[in-house]
Amino acid sequence: MKKTGFFFSLLCTLMVSYSYAQPYDQQSYDGGPQQQQFDGNQQFDGGQQFGGGDGGNCDQPACPPERPMNDCYCLYCRYEPCYYNKWHCNYCPKYCYKKCCRQVPQYYQKQCCRYVPQYYCQTCCRYVPQYYYTCTCHYVPKYTCERCCRYVPKYYYKHTCQPTCTPDCCAEAPR
Repeated sequence: MKKTGFFFSLLCTLMVSYSYAQPYDQQSYDGGPQQQQFDGNQQFDGGQQFGGGDGGNCDQPACPPERPMNDCYCLYCRYEPCYYNKWHCNYCPKYCYKKCCRQVPQYYQKQCCRYVPQYYCQTCCRYVPQYYYTCTCHYVPKYTCERCCRYVPKYYYKHTCQPTCTPDCCAEAPR
């Protein structure tokens, strides 16, 4: 559906644009009788004359030449603090205690009866749990922040009124 709508709108646009097209006339584009020549001193709207090179006939005096005004712009440098953080990583030991269990043999005596009047003892073994603790050590990172400062130069021009500018400390005024 989208493709059909796009194709239909493209077709309508092309039909409308070609219906307003002008026929090509060779004389009007190749310097025929309809084209006017421009000589550089023609009158335009407002009665002002377009200057053809000499500036026209103006009653204004010529531009005065440049002259020093005893102004000087000196370049200054100021150092401003710039703070930043420096991170250090130290590994600290961390001790962990773990509860463990193991089976250990336990011996005991058991009294048995062979026949009615005769008793004897027998040594038996059984395994019982024994709990103990082990210590493990692993290292964990500990980060510390150190605030540092460095000085960054900032350059700027400062206006000074001096009779003459010395070239070693001052620059010419920016234009």
